[in-house]
Amino acid sequence: NQQGVNNLAQDRGAVLSYKQSQGAAPEGITGFDVSLHGGWTEVAHTNAWNAATGSNISSVPFADVRISKGLPFGIDIGGEYSTVPGSNIKLYGVEGRYALLEGGIAEPAIGIRVAYTHVTGVTDLSFNTKSLGLSISKGFGPFTPYAGVGEVWTSSTPDAVTGLQKASFSNPEVYVGAQFQFGVHFAVEADHMAGNTTYNLKLGFGF
Repeated sequence: NQQGVNNLAQDRGAVLSYKQSQGAAPEGITGFDVSLHGGWTEVAHTNAWNAATGSNISSVPFADVRISKGLPFGIDIGGEYSTVPGSNIKLYGVEGRYALLEGGIAEPAIGIRVAYTHVTGVTDLSFNTKSLGLSISKGFGPFTPYAGVGEVWTSSTPDAVTGLQKASFSNPEVYVGAQFQFGVHFAVEADHMAGNTTYNLKLGFGF
């Protein structure tokens, strides 16, 4: 029913929106990063998932690969390809980041990020998310804790043949994480949005 579709749309927004997964400092003009991500979202509307799938679902896993590149003037750009294991769902995403403060020995880095994701592989459904966030981080040698807040806009449009209506939501999100650099880039993050909690792990290579 329509309420179930709305509930699923909010939960999918938490699963499939672009995640921060790093500190706020820019990568620099020579910087780039290729990373693998994996995690899961503890979904808020388990009854809707159970009704839609016929299975007892309390969390949804995901995995993706990302690439990002530093540009001049504190700007970074990136993209991702993601899949939900055990399903036909594929996701493509892009992001842009700008460092308001690049950070240093005595000051933190502060950055803003815009991102967009688009889902394919779901029959009779068009689905996308848009994100705007503000983050702060402070490096201590190889260890960089970070935190941020943002807003995620979710749009879920069923095909007309389903008889269901478009569902659009705007939800705040908060997240905290930590990045470690020991030759490779490793990060852990927890993100909360619309009653859903997402845990994300990153393993990256680059400089």
